[in-house]
Amino acid sequence: MTTTLSNTAKVTRQNLIDAFWLLYCKKSIEKITVKEICDVAGYNRSTFYVYFKDAYEILAEIEEQTITVEDFKSIVIKNLFYGNLFHDHRKKAILKSILEFFEKNKTYLPVLLGENGDPHFRQKVLKKLTPTVLSMYKKLSPQELLEVSYLMEYQSAAMLSMIAKWYANDKDLPTDQFLELLLAVTTNGVQCELSKYRR
Repeated sequence: MTTTLSNTAKVTRQNLIDAFWLLYCKKSIEKITVKEICDVAGYNRSTFYVYFKDAYEILAEIEEQTITVEDFKSIVIKNLFYGNLFHDHRKKAILKSILEFFEKNKTYLPVLLGENGDPHFRQKVLKKLTPTVLSMYKKLSPQELLEVSYLMEYQSAAMLSMIAKWYANDKDLPTDQFLELLLAVTTNGVQCELSKYRR
């Protein structure tokens, strides 16, 4: 919303967002009604429509505020431009920054990427990330840029799914162990890592 809200209005609006989120953590958005949101928040439907058009608008706002371009710049650019990217400690620093970002946004991110989350959320994340990463490849041909975009698609899908699963499982691996596993997969590939478990 572009208008300045009073403190009371801000509290009301946030209460509606929080009520929606309580429901969204348990079921998909298609099954959430405005009436349910109002019942949980303790407001009537007319109050809801002062602030939001529907539940999808609340979700869109949460998604938009959870991940910004500035977040990616602070994670990716800060780490990629210092030191050698091909050293394990540099890769580990980037992955650690991503985990720290998840931890900072643990209220929303694991759910958004989880079973009841928006199936298009990862694509929205990638859309924000792509220009930041591609800006580091200024000398590539259009064909090479296209190939990089496919590599990013593959890498982001694997990494985001792996981290989301870790959160869904209540971080059942210790953080350092999970970070090492994430680093190993990123560096060596899945097949190489799986081969270690063959008996």
